Amino acid sequence: MESACAGALSLALVFLLPLSATAAAPRSWTDDQDRKVEAEFVKVEAGNVHLKLATGKVSKFPFLRLSKPDQAFLRKKHRIRYKHLTNYRDTARKIDEMVRAKLEAEGLAPNPTMTQEQFVRRIYLDIAGTIPNFEETVTFLESEEKDKRTQLMNALLDSEGYVSHMFNFYADMLRVKSQLNDMHVFETYIAWLKDGIRENKSYGAMVRQMLTAQGRQWDDPAAGYMLRDFGMPLDNLSATVKIFLGTDIGCAQCHDHPFNDWTQMDFYQLAAFIGKTRMSPGGKDSWELFLKHRDRIEEEVRALKGDPEFGYEVGIRLMLNANRRNLSDDPKLKFKLPHDYQYKDGEPNKEIFPRVLFGKAPKMKSFKTPRAAFAAWLTSKENPMFAVTEVNRLWKKVFGLALHEPIDDFEEIDDAQNPELLRFLASEFKRLDFDVKEMLRVLYTTQTYRSQASPVGPAREIIAKNKYHFPGPVLRRMTAAQLWDSFLTLTVPDPLAAKREIANQWSSAITMDFKTVTGKDALAQLASANEIKSIAIYQGAPSMGMATKESTMTNEAGVMTRFNSAYLARASELGQPAKPDHFLQRWGQSDRNLIDNGTSAGSIPQILTMLNGAFTHMLVKPDSLIFKHAGGERATGGKLETIYLSVLNRYPKGKEKAICYKAIRDNDEGYGDLIWALVNTREFIFIQ
Repeated sequence: MESACAGALSLALVFLLPLSATAAAPRSWTDDQDRKVEAEFVKVEAGNVHLKLATGKVSKFPFLRLSKPDQAFLRKKHRIRYKHLTNYRDTARKIDEMVRAKLEAEGLAPNPTMTQEQFVRRIYLDIAGTIPNFEETVTFLESEEKDKRTQLMNALLDSEGYVSHMFNFYADMLRVKSQLNDMHVFETYIAWLKDGIRENKSYGAMVRQMLTAQGRQWDDPAAGYMLRDFGMPLDNLSATVKIFLGTDIGCAQCHDHPFNDWTQMDFYQLAAFIGKTRMSPGGKDSWELFLKHRDRIEEEVRALKGDPEFGYEVGIRLMLNANRRNLSDDPKLKFKLPHDYQYKDGEPNKEIFPRVLFGKAPKMKSFKTPRAAFAAWLTSKENPMFAVTEVNRLWKKVFGLALHEPIDDFEEIDDAQNPELLRFLASEFKRLDFDVKEMLRVLYTTQTYRSQASPVGPAREIIAKNKYHFPGPVLRRMTAAQLWDSFLTLTVPDPLAAKREIANQWSSAITMDFKTVTGKDALAQLASANEIKSIAIYQGAPSMGMATKESTMTNEAGVMTRFNSAYLARASELGQPAKPDHFLQRWGQSDRNLIDNGTSAGSIPQILTMLNGAFTHMLVKPDSLIFKHAGGERATGGKLETIYLSVLNRYPKGKEKAICYKAIRDNDEGYGDLIWALVNTREFIFIQ
């Protein structure tokens, strides 16, 4: 119980005036789901109760998610201003009111409420990124708890599945790759992103870390965001503004924007905020010192290996170069307009100084570097686009379509489907101090979300004009990651057991101090780095311990860990992105070259993958979880019901039973055919 409650204690919801108190004696605290934990009261601040657990860790918990007796206990002992308290259910009701008002104005009615079977399937896919397994489905359907939908939602938001699914969401947005070239590997950055999601760090705080990181990425993993575009700082800036501010200024890098007000001068004045940032050490002396030691290391290697070997020489050079990818800020640098600048408002090669695109300009003297000032401006609650852009993305994640399309090219907020709703969501996100998990909790609590999906998707014209009014979510096809992870749910007992554990090993292998490293040590590190790359990057293994030459492998417990040369781990735990011939890539996983580049568009190769591909046949192997469940006995029904509850998360209907029993005739081959047939239905592939 303590671990479950401790996970919940990382949540943040409401805002109060700061109050403090000395630590008190331990007492039992209970949340609104009757989970208990022994902890000492520390303080109440920003709407959160800070509690010190027996482990010594201090965790925060939203005041309004405490039990009523615990709320009364704190109100009696500490002054709390009630007007600052807003429950996530109240916010959800306000959203529903605004959606209903728009529907009524358009003469539309909301969709019916989801059935229990539809809810359990959709909430697992939307929060945990996979369908529920047989036991999870039956447990929910048989539960008689009054508020079981909300209880399940909260449990999933605290789960590791949430971390996995949200990582996929952000990895697509941030163009996360495991590797850019031979030694430019981003495992520490990937691990940092997952840890931030797991710890529910403020979205604003994480973005600021990415924009202000210093050093190599294994020293400061957040540096991976800017080093992702090594040598292309202006491209990184264009991506940053598009991702976090929903504003496309890319054209203005070369010329005045032909359709918007952005000019090339606007672009370069904004770029001046990062104009003093280096991605590798500068100066002639620094480079000459590096070359001197590189030559020394190569001489030592030749003394050990004899004649120069191309692989060793190039490999060690790449490792040394990787260690020079180091973010820093040089106050002596001058940022200038390009040599071919042609507009009258500036001169070619003229020094240019920072200026923001919109909103309140930061006071430069208050920050150590222009980059820090830029990060503060971009993530400020006063920035008119930061909160709006993220809640628009989150709305699209939850409902399948954004309030403003496209999500990364806002011209006017008033062009959104419901501008008042979008502004309200942004104000709530600010009030929640950019707490993504709490914002999602609000959206998943709405009746709008808990309505059935519209059976027919909106036409392109409706999307382009932002005229879909959300009687319910849009009918969506699973993403590539949801489909792959759902196959794993049907195949192995715990798909999340295979964790990506490469970051520390890679850091040890790649870290070199060129001034002190010997040729012998460099050779040893190169061998280690090449092994990690081969297994974890090229083959996609989640960890070195899972590596095997066999195409199909089971562990000591008889659980499949590899099939048809692919590791059976969640999409978030494989190489980023997956290999070109992987199931994930065939089903539209982003190649991470462009922002939000994943696709759910259908194709003939996808159909062939489902009809004849190895991974659909994996489900009918004797070692697969669904085949084992179908072979067992359970009070709720026989094999047929077990298969339906596992694949479609519902009971078979009367007509379906008759058709299936007639075709199957109670033999294992027939049940295997049924599993194969069900995963090839639209009902399985789409999220209702």
